[in-house]
Amino acid sequence: MKHTTNPSNPRDGERGMALVISILFATVILALVGATLTSGIAVKRQARFHNAAQEAQLAAESGVHLTLARLSNGTGGVMVAAGGVQGVMRGSGPRAPRYNVRLDQAGADGIDNDLDQLVDEADEADMLEVTSTGSFDGVRRTVRVTLLARYRTPQLPAATYFADPSADLNFNGNSFLISGYDIDLNGNPTGDVAPGVGVNGLTQNLIDQIRNQQQGNVVGAGEDPSVHTVPALDINDLVVEGARSANVVLEPGAPHEPSEPGAWGTVDSPAIVFGNGTIKIANGAHGAGIMIVNGNLDISGGFVWHGLIIVGGEVIFRGGGGQTRLTGSLVIENHLNLEGADPTSEGGLEVSGTVDVMLSLQTIARMTQAFATYTILNWREGPNPLEEAQP
Repeated sequence: MKHTTNPSNPRDGERGMALVISILFATVILALVGATLTSGIAVKRQARFHNAAQEAQLAAESGVHLTLARLSNGTGGVMVAAGGVQGVMRGSGPRAPRYNVRLDQAGADGIDNDLDQLVDEADEADMLEVTSTGSFDGVRRTVRVTLLARYRTPQLPAATYFADPSADLNFNGNSFLISGYDIDLNGNPTGDVAPGVGVNGLTQNLIDQIRNQQQGNVVGAGEDPSVHTVPALDINDLVVEGARSANVVLEPGAPHEPSEPGAWGTVDSPAIVFGNGTIKIANGAHGAGIMIVNGNLDISGGFVWHGLIIVGGEVIFRGGGGQTRLTGSLVIENHLNLEGADPTSEGGLEVSGTVDVMLSLQTIARMTQAFATYTILNWREGPNPLEEAQP
């Protein structure tokens, strides 16, 4: 016998209602379970994102501190020239926290680096812009820092500078060259020009000591000989800090001869060379960086130097036996603000043989920058996009 549901039967209605309620209840339970699972996944993803953001932020900050350390240990010049540095903070593989640091020289970058609402001022030339980006697990965080050099790169006004207008100048022969035509690190002209000889005072005494046939050997701004009055140099901080932190110290007495290659610095790894008293150098010495002599400097034979030479007394170049060339600038400051100088030494320059002094502001900036210690001027976060952590 076939059974049929009787709509008028109350038991059949109750069974139908129970079925509907069961379905609705199951649907609600499934929805709640789905919502709970979705919420759990979202919480896990959010936690993962925040963890990745913290790791990326730590990597970015580590990049800044690493940069400061390298700028302070004499390797900063290489890093600045390279435009930055990158590396892994710890661990290995694609999920290791990484940093990427970009370095930009301030002063001509169109940015208000010191946040004083002025752009590309003269004092910004001694600032560095550091952009450090840390990354971890698909999340990036960026820190931007402006660094200020604790002592400034001197604005060298000439290939050779005399602090004393009454200094003695003795050029023997005419196979030398004092050039204020600026060249870069590779020896290429930059287009800038300064005096061959600059003096803090009247120029006539120095001009009178250059013979007529030698005037074309002192070139640069203006007519030959290129000798001009220039502002006084303020290099006291550079001298004091350089003498204190010299990595090569020369003692007076017998001539110093070259030791192993690079002992007195290279363009990529410059040195600070310091000597107290009369320092003699002979037989093909070469180096790069900053040389400070608190007395007289006597150089014979070949000599090649990239950078800045600061002397508190007389400088004698005796060319011969090889190339004698200074690429950078020579500063004859008379008595430096240091103890131990010979009180009888007087500022002057004597040149014999084939000797070239070539102005290179880029070389000087590289050498001084390598030893400058920096302080943080300002610190900004971001911009940091809200990336999602990768699954």
